[in-house]
Amino acid sequence: MLPKYILRIKKPFRSFKNPTMWAVSVMVLSCKTDRFNLSVVQENFINDCCFGEDFSHWLVGRLRDKAIDADVICMEDFGWANQVKYQNTTYLMCITGYSDDLLTNPNYGEWHISLEPHRTLLQRLLRRQNAASDELLNKIKNVLLDVGFI
Repeated sequence: MLPKYILRIKKPFRSFKNPTMWAVSVMVLSCKTDRFNLSVVQENFINDCCFGEDFSHWLVGRLRDKAIDADVICMEDFGWANQVKYQNTTYLMCITGYSDDLLTNPNYGEWHISLEPHRTLLQRLLRRQNAASDELLNKIKNVLLDVGFI
């Protein structure tokens, strides 16, 4: 049986309510699958929700296949952190997964891929976003679509 996949894109969130707060520009892709581990807590986990190592290695490998410079960085308390370099911009790409706690399929759940571009102080103050961000988001989306994540 093939797993069911859902793909959702969330547009960048920007906060203008508090002028002392830095504007945040994070893009998020979400999908549901049972292809990756969401049920077995490994010995090296910082806490019991550090899933995403297998998803990170898979996605980084697919991006490299498409000639995009990407590396797995490390485990974080929320999942896995990765680095992607695209069109002279460096991005933090984070992978987080949440199980739907199905007894019949414990690895089925929702995965979130968040992209945050590194921006200079001037870009943050002027609230400028690099146009390459949308391109990279679409390339990641296409990687997920190519393997049937919809």
